Amino acid sequence: MATTELEILFARQPIYDRSLSVAGFELLFREPRTPSDTVPSEFDGNVATSRVLLNAFMESDIEEICNHTSAFVNFTGDTLLGEIPFSPARLVIEVLEDVAATPAVTRALTQLKQQGYRIALDDYDAQGTDHPLLPYADIVKLEYPSFSESELNRTVEMLRAARPGLTVLAEKIEVPQDYRVACGAGCDLFQGYFLARPELVYGRSIPVSRLHVIQLLAALNDPDASFDQTTAVIRNDAYLSLRLLKLANSALYRRLSEITSLNAAVMALGLGRIRSLASLLALSRLQDKPHALHQLAATRGLICQLLCARLPEGPETGFTVGLFSCLDALLDHPLAEILEPVPLSSRITAALLRYEGALGLILHTVIRHEQDDFDAIRWDELAEWGIGPAELMEAFRRGTVLAGEQSSAIM
Repeated sequence: MATTELEILFARQPIYDRSLSVAGFELLFREPRTPSDTVPSEFDGNVATSRVLLNAFMESDIEEICNHTSAFVNFTGDTLLGEIPFSPARLVIEVLEDVAATPAVTRALTQLKQQGYRIALDDYDAQGTDHPLLPYADIVKLEYPSFSESELNRTVEMLRAARPGLTVLAEKIEVPQDYRVACGAGCDLFQGYFLARPELVYGRSIPVSRLHVIQLLAALNDPDASFDQTTAVIRNDAYLSLRLLKLANSALYRRLSEITSLNAAVMALGLGRIRSLASLLALSRLQDKPHALHQLAATRGLICQLLCARLPEGPETGFTVGLFSCLDALLDHPLAEILEPVPLSSRITAALLRYEGALGLILHTVIRHEQDDFDAIRWDELAEWGIGPAELMEAFRRGTVLAGEQSSAIM
């Protein structure tokens, strides 16, 4: 396919080590339809980070893009505080120079380091070791033109003394003399136009809202998350909070008294159900998909929920399996890659990808029924769970009705 038929996903600029071998790439935001390697004069940094992450890790082969090295991506203060659903094996989190060392930011950096992410400080301008985020850094990027040769030597020496093992990257290396000075100062990595200009990477981008949806799904379905942690994820999203409160007070759940707080809603509906409903609501934000597809996902989830009430895994797990089986169609990406950052149990993943186990049996049955492929339904295995044609038809009838009621309640 010709490049003109594709959009600009991002730009990549190689980072070299002292032997001038490629040690990584910085992935840079570029407007999808701007045929240049410049950044627009005004843009939202949060959106830029999200687009680069989404396009690099989901719309591209990150291993091919980075030649099996590291991907440096700029993070704003807000994006540092969000869930990062991509593996730390390749991703280096580059903290922008205007990020303040607030308690929330330092907590986030501590957690990210515990998860295995490497932290780089961008445009480090403290000529010494008094930067408040330096204790969290694995890599410091020095913008060479901001330093004289003597200042650069002194800064690298002080950083080495304060943080043994710290990697120092000299950026904006524009001419051969810049490289010689930075190399002589003891810098480890080098980036700039003298070595290589940013190269545009083309492909087909998808809306940034989908990255937020994946982040929410990962956080909501973390089996290790506590009641308070799950509630906090929902509380930080105004859309989810409002819709769940509306749903908790709807005729669908027939409460005797009004529920006025998110905590009360979680207590009333149960953590498992809240996670399922919040996942459904998160997916409903994908406005570029037809209503029929959203309705199919909700209906399939509810039918699986009803049938899985007979299984030890329980109804909420069934809902998750049914709902998530539509993720590839909703997100336009292979299901296996979408599920990779979402901490689901192995039984759920096996059911979704290979129809394995009792959960896989239920999902396979529901999909075959949707396709009117009744001969492919494994009736003998279903009978072991007390499910026959009558039970299956009743689950489809009730699931369809419930999906309609649920859709009305949250709109």
